[in-house]
Amino acid sequence: MKNLIFTIALTSILLTSCSKDDSLEQTELQTMDSVYVLNQFNDSATWETQVLDNSQNAANFAYEDPNISYRTNTTGFYNPSSRNGMTLQWDGTSTIQGFQGRAVFKQTTPNFSLHFNMETECITVDGNMAVYGGIVTQVIELSGDAPIIGVGWHFYFKVIDSNSDESVNHDQIANKTIFASPSSPSLCNAYLPNHIIWSSQGYTDVIEPGFVIVEQLN
Repeated sequence: MKNLIFTIALTSILLTSCSKDDSLEQTELQTMDSVYVLNQFNDSATWETQVLDNSQNAANFAYEDPNISYRTNTTGFYNPSSRNGMTLQWDGTSTIQGFQGRAVFKQTTPNFSLHFNMETECITVDGNMAVYGGIVTQVIELSGDAPIIGVGWHFYFKVIDSNSDESVNHDQIANKTIFASPSSPSLCNAYLPNHIIWSSQGYTDVIEPGFVIVEQLN
């Protein structure tokens, strides 16, 4: 009788262990090519997971910047009036030699706190619009209900410079920002400035002392 009980218990443990291992493996497979989108609106900040379709975006990943012969730059500072909003400061430059610059992201909400230093991975410019891509080089703070973002993660956001567009009263920043794990492909050329993902949640005005500069020089 004891042997029978032991056998049943051992079988149960093995099945449970296999189930946990399978679940963990499935989770790893699901998140390998996933990105985390942080939606910002007024005082709310919510996360969603987006799975990349590599076959669908293959052409975009291979995209070459037509402005490669120019020097392009985006610089700015965003510090919203809402107490739970993100603070961003960035400076990125693209030349034929490559990319250079730095960025700092900081946000504290009732649900999470994030603070990262980054170096420039890429910038893509289209007229007065730019998408900045950074790679996390230092995690100063990470707590609460947020993805486990670490060194090597990618970060992307879009901005609009109002100086060269009379239809825009203020500089603007997209209400979506994107975090992607080191195991995901680079999104530098996947989500270009005119991609619908940036306009899907609208934009927020960048009010002084905040500013956005997007420029292209010969």
